[in-house]
Amino acid sequence: MSVVLTRRPRTHPLPGVPADRQRHARWMAYLGCAGAFGYGGMKVAWALGSRIGVRPSFRLAPAGLSLSAGQRFFEYWGTPILAGLAIVILLGLIHRRGNKRILRPLLRTLAWAGSLMVVVGVGGLIQIIRYYAGDRGIGQGDLDAGTYLFTYICFLMLGAGFGGTAWLTRRRASSSAPRALSTPT
Repeated sequence: MSVVLTRRPRTHPLPGVPADRQRHARWMAYLGCAGAFGYGGMKVAWALGSRIGVRPSFRLAPAGLSLSAGQRFFEYWGTPILAGLAIVILLGLIHRRGNKRILRPLLRTLAWAGSLMVVVGVGGLIQIIRYYAGDRGIGQGDLDAGTYLFTYICFLMLGAGFGGTAWLTRRRASSSAPRALSTPT
């Protein structure tokens, strides 16, 4: 007796979106999640007192004593929370539960807004390339240049992930018939 194992047919969690676009959207979402996780992880490490990526001459000072508890919390944990929210948005776009009538447009709108991170990433990479090329007039602050490079690459990945996922998860036109080009008569 032989047993033949077959793969269960994949269900497509996003009705109206072709399967190949769903696959590409999944990879774009994972790319964005990697960028958000990288940047958020670095900020969590700093919030926990790590000196990763900080120049040796710089001391990470605790948040000012004049700040309230809420302000101090946001000073340390605001960016990691936003990075986690970015991951939720990206994964929500590719998951079937993110396909609700009200939730879907909200997620896509937030993803399109998040795609502006590409501009920040490209602008930062241009600045860091100029720094590595010898333009020392660009103030890099108290962080290593490699930390800025890592940060701007994360921003670029996050923005590309947002934009690519939002674009690839759009629904097909309601008509399944191909459009015919009209010719002037």
